[in-house]
Amino acid sequence: MAVSASRYSPGEYLRRELDRLLVDVSRAVEKFSDDPEESAHFIRTRVKRLSSLSRLVPRGRDWRESFLPPCRELKNLFAGVRDATIVRELTEKYAPGVAHDQRVVVGTWPDLEGAKVLGVAAKAALDEFHDWGEIQHEQMLKRLTDTYRSARKAWKTARCAGARDAVFHDWRRMVKRLLYQSEFLGGQKRMQKLTAKIERLGGILGDLQDVCMARKWIANNRAKF
Repeated sequence: MAVSASRYSPGEYLRRELDRLLVDVSRAVEKFSDDPEESAHFIRTRVKRLSSLSRLVPRGRDWRESFLPPCRELKNLFAGVRDATIVRELTEKYAPGVAHDQRVVVGTWPDLEGAKVLGVAAKAALDEFHDWGEIQHEQMLKRLTDTYRSARKAWKTARCAGARDAVFHDWRRMVKRLLYQSEFLGGQKRMQKLTAKIERLGGILGDLQDVCMARKWIANNRAKF
């Protein structure tokens, strides 16, 4: 969703988007049992977008110290379901006939009541910030530029021979953040082209991350099969 001319200021537009994402998360938590695998992916993606867009707020470090922790905990609650889903999907893709018909592995079910509490905490933290009307588009573009530079720096570190998995993960995380921010701000044609390239890179890095995660997951969960 690109920022465009409207009756809202750029900052107010950002606030409305953060509000909308929190509502999406809340509804998905309420209906989680209907489709756990899809819901876990949806919730985690929405929370990652929330965290990324919150970093567009200039001079918002102190505010983010209260907003980001409940978002991070909320996302992590659904990591077990998402990891188990990725393992199943990769097994079905690369080893058909071997995949287990096990939608959600025992021990990965999230604390849904805890998720609701964290959602309320994130909303309360969002409401603590009151200067949305003062945020200008140019300020958010400056924050986007900072993210781009951080992503390039992470890439230079990750491409070194012998780089640890954590370094690669940091690079992927910065690319994802850059994608969400550029999607939100990307109204110009040049920005749209950049966003498309970032999305392709993010997809490749995501596939690699899934395989790395699956190897560790299988090694840690052999007894459950």
